[in-house]
Amino acid sequence: MNVNIKLKHCISFFLVVILLVGCDGSTGSTGPIGPAGPTGGTGPTGPAVLEVSTEQSSLVATITSASINSQPVVNFTLVDQDGLPYVGLTSVRFTLSKLIPGQNGDSSQWSSYINQTETADGNGPGTTDTIQATSDRSGELVNNQDGSYSYKFENDVTAITSPVAVTYDSTLTHRLAMQISGGGLPATNAIYDFRPSDGAISDLFSRQIVKIESCNECHGKLALHGGGRLDTQLCVTCHNPGSTDANSGNTVDFKVMVHKIHRGEGLPSVEKGGEYAIWGFRDTKHDYSAVELPQDIRNCSKCHDDADSDTPEAIAWQVNPTIEACGSCHDDVDFAQGIAGGHDGGVMLDNSNCTVCHTEGGFVGSVASSHTIGGKVAAADFNYNILNVINTGPGDFPAVTFSVTNPNNSDAAYDLSTDPAFTAGGGVSRLAIDLAWDTDDYSNTGSGSGAASTVSINGLSASDNGDGTYTATSTVAIPIDATGTGAVAIEGHPAGDIDGDSAFTDRLPVKSVVDYFTITDTNVSPRREVVENAKCNACHDQVSLHGANRNGEVQLCVMCHNPNNTDINRRPADVASTSDGKVEESIDFKTLIHSIHASGMRENDFVVYGFGGTEHDFSHVHFPGILNNCETCHAAGTYELPLGGNVLASTISTGTDLADPEDDSNISATAAVCSSCHDSALAEAHMTQNGGASFDTSQADVSNLIVIETCQFCHGPGGIKDVKDVHNIDID
Repeated sequence: MNVNIKLKHCISFFLVVILLVGCDGSTGSTGPIGPAGPTGGTGPTGPAVLEVSTEQSSLVATITSASINSQPVVNFTLVDQDGLPYVGLTSVRFTLSKLIPGQNGDSSQWSSYINQTETADGNGPGTTDTIQATSDRSGELVNNQDGSYSYKFENDVTAITSPVAVTYDSTLTHRLAMQISGGGLPATNAIYDFRPSDGAISDLFSRQIVKIESCNECHGKLALHGGGRLDTQLCVTCHNPGSTDANSGNTVDFKVMVHKIHRGEGLPSVEKGGEYAIWGFRDTKHDYSAVELPQDIRNCSKCHDDADSDTPEAIAWQVNPTIEACGSCHDDVDFAQGIAGGHDGGVMLDNSNCTVCHTEGGFVGSVASSHTIGGKVAAADFNYNILNVINTGPGDFPAVTFSVTNPNNSDAAYDLSTDPAFTAGGGVSRLAIDLAWDTDDYSNTGSGSGAASTVSINGLSASDNGDGTYTATSTVAIPIDATGTGAVAIEGHPAGDIDGDSAFTDRLPVKSVVDYFTITDTNVSPRREVVENAKCNACHDQVSLHGANRNGEVQLCVMCHNPNNTDINRRPADVASTSDGKVEESIDFKTLIHSIHASGMRENDFVVYGFGGTEHDFSHVHFPGILNNCETCHAAGTYELPLGGNVLASTISTGTDLADPEDDSNISATAAVCSSCHDSALAEAHMTQNGGASFDTSQADVSNLIVIETCQFCHGPGGIKDVKDVHNIDID
């Protein structure tokens, strides 16, 4: 072979090898970036992402429209507390009623389209099957997956014949009431008033007589029938004249049932030994015979507020009296029997002639005048005025200058020596000036009035200054070791002539007043305000206690109802004759009020003895609101731990010397408050073992830090069991 050819082959071989070896070598550096290519076209818009509710502490339902052709169709939305749509609804129920205008003296009334038969099954005195309104809950629910829904009724309301025929009238006001509850969802209601004939939703007659906010002033958050019905506007769609409880035979018409419940033990039929009861779900008996309204039953405007623009028809109680409404409270009157049945106006078989007598200028006057609370009206003509307090240092005898004036007569002053309101005998006229010390927490040590009551001066014996003012001087000196700020109050009751017969025999509950004076302080330091008068009055209208002497002022109450005071001076000497077997009971306001209002949850009955050795057993008290919502009574934040450093322990035994608190046995302050509701042995053990509390200590040991409560570490703000969280204060 030619050598040159062989050499060429060898060279080619080595070149191939070199190239092959080069493929396995390291990567070279990146070359320069080439020019950008042309911009591509815009792609299609992606689907919107809907943010939906994941946690619901509350829900808000809104009915947006409704129509009735045969089966009503309702459109509504549902959002959570943050306004986010809730998309998980699987069930809902609706009531539907029409509003029938009143005729021939009758009141207007709701009439339900959806009804059922209730059987009298022997669980009560009722013997006849009855009709009760109910809801439509088995219709077609459409979920649009965006928080909006529609619901088509199962029932054709234009052709209702069973169990009772109901005529459809599209020209009347109709009310849809929606209920969502159960399944772990927070309950909510929605109301929709409309006129089907033209779809109108405004300027409708809708019988707005009572609103839920008025109810909740006492009830906190009214939630009935398992907690799912929250609004009176829903209630009336079922609780109307067409519904009766078969087991009792009683109507559950709202205007009858609610009146009778609130009068309760005061119903004439109950006072004669009868009962008022309704049988509810699963034949559960609800006996209202022991209900006691915590204010005068004649205060109709408490619920029926015709001055409120939200309840324009509330005036109906005055202008449209009916046998049904009036007979609900006056249930000892048989109108059909006339005079023989207790109705002095004669036989009344219907409501057509009620306003002949019961109207302004009528034979018996207006309904409003018949329900006037005379003492309350007459008391409005009096104001107590504390004008000045002098001689208030340690060892001094305070002198209080005051007046009593008429705010409805240009603040004219009353003459206490001649005016009949202040000269009636037999204790009917009474005026007292009270002194207490000190405002850190009243002890009244040195007052000379039992365990720890106030100094009380007879205001009717005060010196006349000749200018409409009077000066009352204490015969008890402020203790030489007293410090801080003291308090002065005027309380008592003028005499009144409510019936106009010129006999001043009625005690008028004039609002008490409180003011403060310095003892050693440079400026007055008022007593802490824990409870607000307005919150008491929401249920009680105006608290009037101790024979109409102390009225409408919490800051007066605490002057006597202080940590050192007990009822020992009022109790029978023979302990065996007391119902609770105690020598004495604390009347400290912070324990007294809790114990009274929490009687329904306490394990032990709470008994206090009052004036004349009268026993007051509060075991029957049922608080109508939400007991764990401290802010029903308390100002915000005043119930949280720790308590102020000056709050005294509560005396449970006054020792051998009533006037000397040093020998008292006490419950430490926080434990005193908490145990007034949580009064079990287990609760006491928890407080002593975990919170450093003591149920048998002295104020000296507390003041000297021998007894130290540590409850705030767990139950204070931010603690693992913060009082505010444990009591679930946020009820909305």
